[in-house]
Amino acid sequence: MKKIILFLCVLSLIPSICKAQLGTKSMTDAQQLGAMAGVALACNAGSRLDDFELIASYIMGNSAATEEARTTAFKEYAAEKLRTYNLQRDQKPTPCPEALQHFYNLPIFASVVYADGTVKLPDGKIIKPKTAAQKKRAQNEPKRNYMKPGRGQGY
Repeated sequence: MKKIILFLCVLSLIPSICKAQLGTKSMTDAQQLGAMAGVALACNAGSRLDDFELIASYIMGNSAATEEARTTAFKEYAAEKLRTYNLQRDQKPTPCPEALQHFYNLPIFASVVYADGTVKLPDGKIIKPKTAAQKKRAQNEPKRNYMKPGRGQGY
């Protein structure tokens, strides 16, 4: 996971944000993803931010070894996203047009998310979900039955 995120950050992370974020401590993968999302949120990235967060959540969820590690990663992501959002909104270390240009060109957008939760990264690596945990959760959740509208009926 570290190699994947490092690859994504090296190729495209905004230089001034890196300098601001990497002061004295190194960032976890979740924090790096959160930093990118926070800048995009402050600069109104729109639907591309939704796509980014979907892919990032699958990457963090599928890469976590335990449920506790998964929860910790999501908390780190959210905290760093908020911190970076406030930094970009208040101090603007990077102009928004430049930040958005870098954000839109992130290699993570070339990832493919499959219906079963598998993520295929741009470098060809495949991250599969933890199937045992998914099966256990699926047994405990009630079944949902969504109907599809027939042909020619709305939607």
